[in-house]
Amino acid sequence: MIYTRIAPRARTTPIAVVVLACPAVCLMFLAAQSGQALASGYTGRYKPAPMIGGGEGNVKSQDIEPIENLGQTIPKGLSFVDGHGKTVRISDVLGQGMPVLVTIGYYKCPMLCNLVHEGLAKSIKKAGLVLGRDFLGFSASVDPKEDSKSANTNQGRLLRSIGAQETAQWPFVMVPPNTAAEDGRTGPAMELSEALGFRFMYDKESKQFAHAAVAFVLTPEGKISRYVYGVDFEPRDLKFALIEAGGGRVGTTLDRVLLSCFKYDPMTHKYTPFAFGFVRIGAFLSFAALASLLALLWRKELQMRRERRTA
Repeated sequence: MIYTRIAPRARTTPIAVVVLACPAVCLMFLAAQSGQALASGYTGRYKPAPMIGGGEGNVKSQDIEPIENLGQTIPKGLSFVDGHGKTVRISDVLGQGMPVLVTIGYYKCPMLCNLVHEGLAKSIKKAGLVLGRDFLGFSASVDPKEDSKSANTNQGRLLRSIGAQETAQWPFVMVPPNTAAEDGRTGPAMELSEALGFRFMYDKESKQFAHAAVAFVLTPEGKISRYVYGVDFEPRDLKFALIEAGGGRVGTTLDRVLLSCFKYDPMTHKYTPFAFGFVRIGAFLSFAALASLLALLWRKELQMRRERRTA
C-alpha cells in the first residue's frame, strides 16, 4: 500500500480579514467625523458675527465688522500693564513654540466679552487643549479707564474654568495710565486692534464699547493665522485652528490626519469636510492593506515550500 502525504490545508486566518477590514473601518471613522462636521452647524451660508452696541441703533454693524489681516505679523513691542501693575509685552507670549489665542474687548463689558471668554473656555475643555502645553493666551482691554480688579477678576474666572493656574500663560492686560484717549482710539490697545483688524467704537450715551465677538489665533512668531467668531466655538474648529497655527505641534497624530480631511471655509468661518482629503487617506489605507496582505501571503507560501522540502 502506498501512502501519499497530503499537505495540510491552510486554515483560514483571521489576519487577512483584519487587514482588509482596516481601511473600511478607518474610512467609516473618517466619514463619521465628516458627519459630525455637517451636524455641527455647517449650512453653506455665512453666519455674521454677533455684535453689541452701546444702545440700539447707535452703532452700525458694518462700522465694527473685523477686517481680516491674515498672514500679517502683529507689532511685538507693544507694552501693557497687568492687574498687578507689572509691565507685559505681547512678545512675552510669542516665540515659545506655541500658538497664541488673543481676545480684545474690555473687562467691564456687561455681556459680550464675558460670553466670548466663557465660550472659549468650554471649547478649550471639550477639545482637550491644555494652556501652556498646546497654546498660550493674551487678552487686552481697549478701555483706558479699566481697573486692576476687573482685569484680575476676569483672568481668574477664565483660568479656573479651564483648570489652569499660571497667570503668565494667559495675561489679562490694560493700557498704561495716560497713554490712551477716553474712546480708546490711541495707545497700545488701539495699535494691536488695528494690526488684528479688530474694530470698535465708543458710545458716549451708554458708555460702552461696541465691537464684534471674535478671537484671534496667532502663530508662535506672531503672524495672524485664523479668526474665530461668535460666542459658542466649535471645539473641533478651535483645535484645528491652533493645530494649523502651531505648524502641527499641537494635538495628536490623528488630529493632524483629520485636519487634512477638512478645509477652512472663509464664508462660514468653519472647517468643513474636504472630499479629496478623504479620498487620499482612503487610497493610502487601501494600498497599505493590500501590501500587508501580499506580504502575509508571501510568507505563507514560503512556509508551505519549506514544509514540502522537509516532507
